[in-house]
Amino acid sequence: MLITSMTGYGKSEMQNDKLILSLELRTVNSRFLDFSPRLPRELIQYEDEALKLVREKCIRGRVTLAVKLDYIGGSYNGMVLNQNKLEDYMQVVKEIQQTAQCNDIPTMGDMLRLPEIITNENEIDDTELKTVFIDALKNALIETDNIRILEGENIQVDLDQRLGEIAGTIKEIQKIAEKGKEENFQIYTGKIKDLMADMNVDENRIYQEAAILVEKKDITEEIVRFSSHVDLFSKYMHANENEGKKMNFLLQEMSREVNTIGSKTDLVEISHLVIQLKDELEKIREQVQNIV
Repeated sequence: MLITSMTGYGKSEMQNDKLILSLELRTVNSRFLDFSPRLPRELIQYEDEALKLVREKCIRGRVTLAVKLDYIGGSYNGMVLNQNKLEDYMQVVKEIQQTAQCNDIPTMGDMLRLPEIITNENEIDDTELKTVFIDALKNALIETDNIRILEGENIQVDLDQRLGEIAGTIKEIQKIAEKGKEENFQIYTGKIKDLMADMNVDENRIYQEAAILVEKKDITEEIVRFSSHVDLFSKYMHANENEGKKMNFLLQEMSREVNTIGSKTDLVEISHLVIQLKDELEKIREQVQNIV
């Protein structure tokens, strides 16, 4: 199974003889599912159903839904003045004027912003409105999902390549480390002999101390654990379920092993390779942040 990106975009437009509904859906990376809808007043009642549909396609990520609703009517686009509501508002204005002893009146802009002052002469029933909205959302989700899958394919190709590179680098580090054990033993032995030149110390004790130092610098365990993490990372990447969180955790463990390798080694060649590993792991981390 190919991995899925959290980044996607979809749009849809539905129209009948009464309305035009335009819908845009955007998804970006986030640790959890964060649904942020911007709906016209008429559609707010369907927000829970919209979230349910989104959850079927989006396990996590920030999902932004924007909907524009236009009614098809005459020259005023179906909008008419609610005369009764206007009269009620004006009565309230008169009472305020009398109480406050002032003659101020609302401006035209103030009046237009009053709730329910404008109504639509082409009222559409809730069932029809819901059907148009839900169908548009489903279409946008399909388009978004296709884009997320395509982006996931590109991410997977990049991750496969980078995993191969870090696997090769850790093998190179292992070869250098094995070759360097004998060299380190000789170096430590020579240093201990120089420090204890004026002391009567058994030569076997010197070799024992040198061996202890070599053992402390040994990075075999870190290499084995790192390689195991790489194999498990690859397994998660090709799993039948979305494993982005587990992959991110494994990256943290890989970084920990690499840091330990860097702190233990005295070999310059390995230190340079550790820098390369850190750079590749950071690039992989940036990609994994966008995986579902």
